[in-house]
Amino acid sequence: MAAFMQKRMLSFFVRSSGLSIRQSLPARHNPGLKKKKGQLAKKKNASLLNIRKTAEIVPPIDPESTLNTTLLEASRQRTPIELSPEEKERRTLLLKEWSRYKMQQHKEDLQRVQELERCREEALKELKKSSVHLYQEAIQAEGDLFPVQFKGPTETPPIPDYLAPDMDDKVKSASRSRR
Repeated sequence: MAAFMQKRMLSFFVRSSGLSIRQSLPARHNPGLKKKKGQLAKKKNASLLNIRKTAEIVPPIDPESTLNTTLLEASRQRTPIELSPEEKERRTLLLKEWSRYKMQQHKEDLQRVQELERCREEALKELKKSSVHLYQEAIQAEGDLFPVQFKGPTETPPIPDYLAPDMDDKVKSASRSRR
């Protein structure tokens, strides 16, 4: 009996073509549902509209922006310069030396900024120990560090016969319509 049950249980997990078709057909077919003819007509109209679309308007091309093909002629091409191995080596070493110099400069700049920040924090700690009031004044942002001045019209002239919407009335009418 147990062997029969095992075979029966395995049949659920094995794909059998005859049973799977029979079991899946009712899920795919709904005989009570009819196709709508309107959808088919809409698809045809949409495809016709796609065909009838006008071509995109291409902006005129500026003749100054186009590449002058006479500059690409073989007679105007320069022959590549062949560098000797010594010159290649010298240029490579020069590039490496420049890279080391710029990296050292960058490290020194970072160290300077870190030192300034450390000194500032240390000074603020000492100031806080001596006077809390002075500490509070020191950490306040100054308004005149970045002076901003705007120039231009501050008011625009009114538009004649324009009635501005009253937002309070719109809010009240919206709340009445929800009720």
